[in-house]
Amino acid sequence: MERKTHTLLEKFVRNSITSQEGKELKNSVAKMSNEELARALSDVWENYDTLVTVPDDVGHFMKKLSPTPYSRRPRFLYTFLKIAAAIVIPILLGTQIYFYYSNEKLNSLLNSQLMVQVESGDKTELTLPDGTKVYLNATTSLSYPSDFGLKNRNIYLSGEAYLVVSKDVKKPFYVHTENVNIEVLGTTFNICAYPEQEHVETMLIEGSVKLTTTGNRAHAVVMKPHEKVVYSKLNDSLYISPTSGEFETAWMRGELVFRSTCFSDIMKKLEKRYGMKIEILENKYNLDLFTGSFKEDNIYDVLKILQMHYDFTFKAKDDKIVIKSE
Repeated sequence: MERKTHTLLEKFVRNSITSQEGKELKNSVAKMSNEELARALSDVWENYDTLVTVPDDVGHFMKKLSPTPYSRRPRFLYTFLKIAAAIVIPILLGTQIYFYYSNEKLNSLLNSQLMVQVESGDKTELTLPDGTKVYLNATTSLSYPSDFGLKNRNIYLSGEAYLVVSKDVKKPFYVHTENVNIEVLGTTFNICAYPEQEHVETMLIEGSVKLTTTGNRAHAVVMKPHEKVVYSKLNDSLYISPTSGEFETAWMRGELVFRSTCFSDIMKKLEKRYGMKIEILENKYNLDLFTGSFKEDNIYDVLKILQMHYDFTFKAKDDKIVIKSE
């Protein structure tokens, strides 16, 4: 029975199952326990490189995703569907992994999504099934389908990421954000696309990418290495300029770099970087722009340095920092 179900699952994943075999598989899966199904899927997908493994062994699952100690609190959400009553199994092992089962058709397995969420104050790194390296900045989320690499390569991003994309001319790599889409064949680039910010910035280090906006008036540009494209959400327009990439990738080196930045935007960046809520009681300094860089591990050390430029006091109160202008 188990061997027969295993064979049918292999055929299903490879899209070679017949209609009659599909019915047999549906009936077999309906009789399996959640543990049996997870074990069967793990056995099948372990030998299927383009799919994300869903084992009952958490350690193996984490190894497959390849997150590194670069992050302290990344959170992974994996969704896959089973013909059975809906259950939720939380597993805690430094990283939270949630397996969701719901009463849907078995082929919904391949339409499921894996999501990585990085909290404020953290960064993380992972390797996609095609070998692409992705580095995620704080308060960033990334998702991709469980059949990533089988027919195409699509990821969905909100926040900031640095990507080293594995080359595959037959399967272009697409990064989808709320305002711009990027088509890649094999390259290295940085994209900053936080929903709350007025601009989306893309910087190409090597290779070639095609950037297309998603607004009513679609703009498209093919970027060259060491070019930076800034999309203005307010004006629905693109701006292209040369860059060395040092400023845009400072977060990868653990640096905070500001160029003619207003006080409130500095505080927002500090919130993301250090995972601390900052409340400004009075802001008298927004017209006073700041240029400088920091590599301090402690937010209080940064604030003390900023006090040399701005006249303010600060104190920790109820899990947040309160800033008061003098």
